[in-house]
Amino acid sequence: MTGLSFANTRDFDVRSGELRPALDAFIAQSGVQLIYKMEDVKDLSTRGVKGKIAPDAALDKLLDGTRLHIRRGQDGAMVLIAAPAAKPIAMPAAADRKP
Repeated sequence: MTGLSFANTRDFDVRSGELRPALDAFIAQSGVQLIYKMEDVKDLSTRGVKGKIAPDAALDKLLDGTRLHIRRGQDGAMVLIAAPAAKPIAMPAAADRKP
């Protein structure tokens, strides 16, 4: 029976802006159990989501453009995981390059 709740569409009206309140609105509107760390969503924003859409697709839209991705547990709960920050690639100094 896991997964059936994700197939059902719901009406969402989650505003754009700061991600944390948007995630809380998503939880209230979807009824989905969503787990995330406060430090992972700090300083992140979302474009929001509005319309009749499946909860997993709505969450994907909310997370679009962030470093967060979804991991689903066997119990149906969703957990947000922050991807590690990419390390900058060292570029050789201009004096080290040959023309």
